[in-house]
Amino acid sequence: MKAFIFRVEVEVIPMSGTQLPDDAAGAFVNCYIGADNIREAIDLVEAQLLEDCYKPFQTYAAFSLDLDEVDYDTLEDGLPDNEDLLKLQSTGAIWYGPFNTYLPEMDDVH
Repeated sequence: MKAFIFRVEVEVIPMSGTQLPDDAAGAFVNCYIGADNIREAIDLVEAQLLEDCYKPFQTYAAFSLDLDEVDYDTLEDGLPDNEDLLKLQSTGAIWYGPFNTYLPEMDDVH
């Protein structure tokens, strides 16, 4: 069992074999993972993203979640609830939240 549950916020860009839409320049994704410390959480998330063909471009934030103080149960699609988070803590698995994609910037937009 891992000591903590972390949420790591990452911007990714597509790689060959990615599941991002063809017109996406990248995406923002919140990743949830059980880890013993923040450095381990970031390293594990970035390694798994690369393995899944999402190149980490920038990691914006990483912080531990406190299930004793906050209820993370939500009706929002794609997000883990308290039970899911506890499973991540016990297995060390990763959960990707929704990928919020964005289009390439265009210099000649009028």
